[in-house]
Amino acid sequence: MKKIKNWLLVLAGCVAVQVVSAQSRPPLSLDLNYSIAQPLGSLKDYSNKTSFRGWSAGLQYMLNDRLSVGFRSGFQDYYERLPRAIYSDKQGDISAVQSRTLQVIPLQATVGYAFTKATSPVIPYGLLGIGAANMNYEKYWGEFVEKNNSWQFIVSPEIGINVPFGAYSPVMFNANVRYNYSPYKFNDITNYSSIQANIGLRIHIH
Repeated sequence: MKKIKNWLLVLAGCVAVQVVSAQSRPPLSLDLNYSIAQPLGSLKDYSNKTSFRGWSAGLQYMLNDRLSVGFRSGFQDYYERLPRAIYSDKQGDISAVQSRTLQVIPLQATVGYAFTKATSPVIPYGLLGIGAANMNYEKYWGEFVEKNNSWQFIVSPEIGINVPFGAYSPVMFNANVRYNYSPYKFNDITNYSSIQANIGLRIHIH
């Protein structure tokens, strides 16, 4: 009888562990987002078009129910084509169709904080990304091109929400708004700044 009781206690313990496991998310998560960015400041003067060519991806590790650390990268492509016109520079006047591009690839460490419990149906959060970005500048004057490629410091505060697909679901809908700033300076651009909207999924990995 004592052995049966012991076996029942062991079985109950195993069931309890499984229930607890089923009612919590793994601490490691992956987020994948489609990105749209609106240039600001001198970047807007250089390329006035909203960029619909972008993505963002990152890994996050939950230290507890609220605080997380991680790493992320992404890509954003700004492009504008201007009609043929006469442009003046140090060499004189030139008549050309001008194409302006800037591709940005950030690499950032992140710290995030959730404002509600993990069991909430909607989980608002704040996040800060700090790191470096590869800036690839190309301005075409017809067939001639001015180029610059360099790494620059970049900081990106963000606010957003995660919406689980059911209680304790490891998959969540993610939407956020991010402000990007870098002291990048070349030709027409005196600094890089943009407002970026991201939408996608956050998946907790077992």
